[in-house]
Amino acid sequence: MFNKEIKERYISEKDQSAILPKEYLKCHFNKLEKYEEESNKDVCCFTVREIREYYKTLNTSSLEYIATLNSQLSQYTQWCLQNNLVVDNQNHFLEFDLNAMKECLNIVKLNKKIVTREEVLRWCEQLPNPKDQFIILGLFEGLKGKDFCDFTKLKPSDVNGNTLSLHNNREIEVSDKLISYIHDSIEETKYYPCIVGTYNLNRIIDLVDFGYVIKYYPNMQEDATDFQKGRVIYNGIRRSLQYIGVFETMTANGLSESGKIHMIKERSEQLGVIPKDYVYSNYIQEVEEQFNCRIVRSSFMLKYGDHLK
Repeated sequence: MFNKEIKERYISEKDQSAILPKEYLKCHFNKLEKYEEESNKDVCCFTVREIREYYKTLNTSSLEYIATLNSQLSQYTQWCLQNNLVVDNQNHFLEFDLNAMKECLNIVKLNKKIVTREEVLRWCEQLPNPKDQFIILGLFEGLKGKDFCDFTKLKPSDVNGNTLSLHNNREIEVSDKLISYIHDSIEETKYYPCIVGTYNLNRIIDLVDFGYVIKYYPNMQEDATDFQKGRVIYNGIRRSLQYIGVFETMTANGLSESGKIHMIKERSEQLGVIPKDYVYSNYIQEVEEQFNCRIVRSSFMLKYGDHLK
């Protein structure tokens, strides 16, 4: 780390007063080291131009990622100000609002993460296993949860027509297509491992049924933790995206965000309003309930407004 002693003192104080992911600050300070050395200054002394250039090097499509990082670096700079460590006595991170942060995003990368329902359905049809089809389309229609619990805790008895009763007392309506994938997943006892470009018919895995819609490989224990089961889902998503050739651009979160945009456009058309008015109305609560999230209207429109025209 550049100015290691100062940053370690800040990290030590911060750890006592705030809850942050383990190693969060240390990780980002290590990433910054190269740029601090090139400019021969601590990040707390970065100008607006230098901050902008650094954010662009991150090559991210996530506005939330930059907003969180900017907040943390701003707090660090404020601490440095209080300790007389900032040359111009200014916190230039405070000059970055969401519009300025959006200019630092990789917009091409962001746009590739937003796909239509038709495209998701084409992907699903390419997958040989009902379980994978259920998960990919399920993400698009509102299922996820901590450690992908909406998938791991769903039982056949939780399916009533097109209504899914999820473990956290949520009930959501899903499409006929997703229900058909769920029923196929319940009935399926075999799994064909996905290999990029094909799938291996000579290596069929017998699935283990623990009473849920999702069945597991034989090496999974019934008393596995929620985290372990969630990792199985996460790894399965990665394999599915690799198999259909979109792993470099698509993520589980991208599928969820695409689903929100699809629902907003669909409901707007049904209600006879433009998507922007839908987002700023109380109807947006429908999307929040479906996807178990909170949508900050201004941030959402800033990020996805071009997809809602």
